[in-house]
Amino acid sequence: MSRQDLAYRPIVPEDLHDLRAAHQALFPIDYESHFYECVIHSRDNIFSWAAVCRDVEMQSEVLVGFVTARTFRLYDCSLTDRACMGLESRLLDQETVVYILTLGVTDQYRHLGIASQLIQRVIASAQHQLCRAVYLHVIEYNLAAFSLYRRSKFEELAVLRNFYFIGTGRQPDPNKNSYDAFLYAFLIDISYNASPLAFLNATYAPFRSLLGQLQACMPWAPRHSNYFSHAVRQRSYGPIKPGRSSIQPQDHGMLWRMFSRNQSPQLQPAVRSQTTG
Repeated sequence: MSRQDLAYRPIVPEDLHDLRAAHQALFPIDYESHFYECVIHSRDNIFSWAAVCRDVEMQSEVLVGFVTARTFRLYDCSLTDRACMGLESRLLDQETVVYILTLGVTDQYRHLGIASQLIQRVIASAQHQLCRAVYLHVIEYNLAAFSLYRRSKFEELAVLRNFYFIGTGRQPDPNKNSYDAFLYAFLIDISYNASPLAFLNATYAPFRSLLGQLQACMPWAPRHSNYFSHAVRQRSYGPIKPGRSSIQPQDHGMLWRMFSRNQSPQLQPAVRSQTTG
């Protein structure tokens, strides 16, 4: 297969079967139906890209790679992650970041640059939205991902001890359930975006952030809430508990750890992998 056979487009409802099959084949955790519904319908600020192999003669295409990501405010971001990215100032609470939820390429289509192309599309989207960063957590044994994100100019910022709990039996060591996570981030300097929108956003940001901070101090004030808001999600879902191996979008990585703000995981300087990229 050549690169010319590949095309990139947003994920659509017709991709549901292939998307679910790819996640089950590539990841040691199970995603619930609600996650896939959010992805294929672009709900809850989730956006996605698919890499598809097109057969012109058969007039068909097969999903061979994907990336899913979510845009949200720094107010909803883990304090530990914010500190590692240098975005802990409360004046930035209303600024946005992009978190990569899942990224994968099926085995037979690897080493064609597909994952790198998907990452670049996420970065481009984040830059267009004037986000502060694109970031994610990588499980400790995924050496290929370490190399991939370094080549994509992501910075390895920290190690979060015992970040993942996997109980499906599909992990590399069935006798081990807890795994460390490596925090990777691509920081975006929005000051270099010379568009009028960027200028207005940079001018207005301090006032908008200050308003958000004042609102946070007044519990009686009407506050915007959404599906992933701190109050609603803490009441409805809470963090993953040991023994639970099925996750929803709000459970993945930082999305559920944002509820444990007073129980930050142990943070250590990032240890470089021996893998060469």
